Amino acid sequence: MDFPDDLRSAEESLKQVEKEFLAGNDGIAETLLAELSTGIFSSDSKTAQEQMQNLDESRYIKWSRWTKKFEFTASFWKDEGYPSIDSTTHRARNPDWYSKRTGTTLFVENLMIHRNVLAPTVDGEQKGTPTPIGKPSNRWLLDFVVLSSLRFSLKNHWTQLVREIVKKRPQTRLILVAERLGLTNQEILDIARKISGLDDRVVEHDKSDSSKNLIYLCRKPDSSLTPLVDIIV
Repeated sequence: MDFPDDLRSAEESLKQVEKEFLAGNDGIAETLLAELSTGIFSSDSKTAQEQMQNLDESRYIKWSRWTKKFEFTASFWKDEGYPSIDSTTHRARNPDWYSKRTGTTLFVENLMIHRNVLAPTVDGEQKGTPTPIGKPSNRWLLDFVVLSSLRFSLKNHWTQLVREIVKKRPQTRLILVAERLGLTNQEILDIARKISGLDDRVVEHDKSDSSKNLIYLCRKPDSSLTPLVDIIV
């Protein structure tokens, strides 16, 4: 099993825990953290554990603006593993390639159907004392931040795999990257555009020469790079 397969295996484990989460179970993240803590994702597991221990409930439960109810809001997808959620419609906003691929957009949209939101205060009253770090009134948030952190880590692993391949050489056929990693051409294009920066160029369609479609042009390649997973050219 190579690293892309390891990523898919970890994602499948995450997906199963997300199903348990939506079923209303609490404390389910601990088992997943233990499962990942001794393998190649040990650092990701440690980061997720720290996220849980340092959870600031007010970041996720917006309550000071409301009189009768307290709204959950996921942070922006660029900072977390899940897409943001509109507090009024409960629809996901700004889903990226990873959210679409793994179905986490639907997970976030289903969240409020299966979970109740309590006032994030020690006494349960809106004007009460905010809950301390790591001890939320909404206990399910502990699981949520772990799952979100792990999703974010796995997404970054996919991005890093692509980055190492395309930054190694002046020109890379993205279709080869997609085939090697087992991702779709569109997913690879989305990742490539994200990492291209100002210097590089991503060619999706070349009107004058179709053989140059789906090409990543790197202006300052680093031939010393040793990708964890590479293509054969």
